[in-house]
Amino acid sequence: MFRLGHVSDIHISARVKPSPKRFLNKRLVGGTNLLLSRKKSHSNVAVIQAFEQLVEHGVDHIAVSGDLTNLALTEEFAAAKRIIEAVPDSTQKVSVVPGNHDYYTKHTQSARTFERTFESYIQSDLPSYQVDGAYPYCKLLSDDVALIGLNTGIATPWFIAAGQVDERELRALGELLKDPELEGRACVVMLHHPLLPYEHTRVQRSRRLRNEEDVLRTLRMHDVTLAIHGHNHHYGTHQLPHLRGPGVLHICEAGSASVTRAKGPEFAGKYNIYHFDGPRLHHVETFAWDTQKADFFPWKKTFFHDPS
Repeated sequence: MFRLGHVSDIHISARVKPSPKRFLNKRLVGGTNLLLSRKKSHSNVAVIQAFEQLVEHGVDHIAVSGDLTNLALTEEFAAAKRIIEAVPDSTQKVSVVPGNHDYYTKHTQSARTFERTFESYIQSDLPSYQVDGAYPYCKLLSDDVALIGLNTGIATPWFIAAGQVDERELRALGELLKDPELEGRACVVMLHHPLLPYEHTRVQRSRRLRNEEDVLRTLRMHDVTLAIHGHNHHYGTHQLPHLRGPGVLHICEAGSASVTRAKGPEFAGKYNIYHFDGPRLHHVETFAWDTQKADFFPWKKTFFHDPS
C-alpha cells in the first residue's frame, strides 16, 4: 500500500522581534488572540511529534494543508521550515500549501513570503500548469498516486478568514486533471479551506471558501479520488459522487495537529494517514493527542467503499 500522511493547521509559534510597526494591521487582533488563547492551546512540541511519528510509521509522503504560521511573521515561517526540514529527505517527502494565516496581511501575500520560504516543497512534476510558478503543482508520488497542491489563501480584512481559489489556478487545475500522466492514478487534491457548504455550521460564512461550488464541480467532473483540507480544526470525512463516472470524491480533514488542550480526543490535535491499495483509497487512520500522556495515539480507522 501507498501511505500518505496529512497534517494541518500546525500554527507554529516563534520568538518575535517586537516592533509596533509589524502589528499596525490585522496582526493586532490576531496577536491578541494568540497571547490570550491560541498560545495556550497550541504547541510546537505536538507538531514535532506528529512529524516524527509519521516518519516512524514509514509513510511515503507527508502533505501539510496550510496555516503553518499564526501571523505570517518571518520568524514563524523560519520555525515551521526548520520542523519540516527535520524530515529525512524532506524536499522529496513533504508538500505544503498555504492557509489564511500564512497570507495574514496584504504585504505577506504580495511579497509571496510563503512561496519563497517553501519553494522546495511546492515543486511540480508537471510545471506547465503552474500559474506564476506556484499553483496548482502536481507530484507524481507513485505509479498509482498523484498529489496536487491548490492555493485557497487570500489576504482578508479584520475578522474575516475566508479563502478563494484564483480563477486562473482553477482553470489550470481543470487542464491538469486531464493530463495523460494522471490517467490510472488516484488524484489527491490538497487545499486549506473546506469544500462543503454544510461545514459552515462549524466554520462561519466569514471563514468559508468563497468559490467552493466551482472547485467542487471541477474535482467531481475530473474524477478526483480524494480532497484533503484543514481550517476547521475538526476531523471529518464525506463522500460525493463523481459527475461523470461511477466513483466518488472522498473529502477528509485531519484537524489541527498542534492542539494539546482539549476536552477529549474528538477536539484534540490530530493527523491522518491515508492508505491506498493501488489507485484505490482503502482507509484512513487517524491519530489523536492524549493530553495525559502528551503523545498521539491511534484514535480511529475509517474504511471506504468505492463503487467504481
